[in-house]
Amino acid sequence: MEAGTNKRRVVGRVNCRGGPTPGWVHSFPVTQDYIIVPEMPLRYCLRNLLRSRPTPLYKFEWHPESKAFMHVICRTSGRMVASVEVPLYLTFHFINAYEEKDEEGRVIAIIADCCEHNADTSILDKLKLQNLRSFNGCDVLPDARVGRFTIPLDGSPYGKLEAALNPEEHGRGMDMCSINPAHMGKKYRYAYACGARRPCNFPNTLAKIDLVKKKAKNWYVEGAIPSEPLFVARPGATKEDDGVVISLISDTNGEGHAVLLDGLHF
Repeated sequence: MEAGTNKRRVVGRVNCRGGPTPGWVHSFPVTQDYIIVPEMPLRYCLRNLLRSRPTPLYKFEWHPESKAFMHVICRTSGRMVASVEVPLYLTFHFINAYEEKDEEGRVIAIIADCCEHNADTSILDKLKLQNLRSFNGCDVLPDARVGRFTIPLDGSPYGKLEAALNPEEHGRGMDMCSINPAHMGKKYRYAYACGARRPCNFPNTLAKIDLVKKKAKNWYVEGAIPSEPLFVARPGATKEDDGVVISLISDTNGEGHAVLLDGLHF
């Protein structure tokens, strides 16, 4: 879509490789030259769409036998340049993606990071409003991690998925990430996200993720529920994390406020 207009155009198309129906796509990452389209085994289900009452997976069904894939499309031509099978995964939000190059500057792989829920569909049911309002002290938030995909562009049929850092660094909770917008689609080091201080039933911390040192700094105030953090770079900044992280906080008394954290020192 061109800036300043509502006109849209088709860049490319992806045919699903597995399953009886298309896989759900909530978000997808983009690099400077490529679009990455995820295909999860969480697939649309017409039968569930027509039910009067929602099922635990709402309008979806989990089809692990249909496998999971990552597809890569050229942003310029719309041509499919890679389609690889990867381990089963479940994600709502991708964080970023970038191109990995060899010593001669040729793109050899795509690295794509996401908030990955260990292929555990129970997260959909746990996020029901009645569950969020009925915390009884039990640790019911399913585990999550920064899932890092490696998608080869050499014709290999398989890609990799692994944790970008130890999930214990951010309390095994991970969702609603953001980064410095200047690094979108490029190699980057820092991400800001909602993590967890256990026990909990919802992400209740703000985490600064260092993907180079594989460490996290965590902000936590008892009873506070943060929104998705947004990073605003300081004018003239030269460091990736030089700026302010903004989040809206919901308090247990029903009130709220904004918190601003120093991106450098958190």
